[in-house]
Amino acid sequence: MSQAPEGWYPDPELRGQQRYWDGTTWTDHRAPGAGQQQWAGQWGSAGPQTPGSAIAALVCGILAVLGCMFFTGIPAMVLGRRAKREIEQSGGALTGEGLATAGFVTGLIGTLLFGIPALILLVFAVLAASGA
Repeated sequence: MSQAPEGWYPDPELRGQQRYWDGTTWTDHRAPGAGQQQWAGQWGSAGPQTPGSAIAALVCGILAVLGCMFFTGIPAMVLGRRAKREIEQSGGALTGEGLATAGFVTGLIGTLLFGIPALILLVFAVLAASGA
């Protein structure tokens, strides 16, 4: 371990925690885990990760607003809620709450842009069919 530079690394004793390596030995300083650094040939992230569901929610939400409406709006809302739950349960290991929220909101807007006119057309069609 003497080859590793000073810094925070995954705690070898406590899963999900980080521990400070002073360049020669582990210190007593610990923190909640937030990712892994490259060390001893292992690759990891330099910080918290963003879940793919948050990114997918935003992409689907943008597509919903641009014209795909409920076809991608509803999945955007589902993915956005799922991503927010993952982020909250990760204890700081995941980020991207803003992306998840933006995906949910744009999905909702895209769905409403389709839903309100569709509902109005449905009401008119029912009224016309009933002879009112």
